[in-house]
Amino acid sequence: MKPIGKIEEDLAEKVEPILGFKPSSKFKRSPMGIVIYVICSVIAFFSLRSAGVF
Repeated sequence: MKPIGKIEEDLAEKVEPILGFKPSSKFKRSPMGIVIYVICSVIAFFSLRSAGVF
């Protein structure tokens, strides 16, 4: 089984051509990364709520 860091690195390399930059752990911990996580969480919450899960 691969370590989490190696899996994350492989995924970052695959998504680089699509995004135009290579996401890293530093980006995820930056203020912009935190804002993106919050927005995705809110969208997921409303999606689950409209589906009747909550």
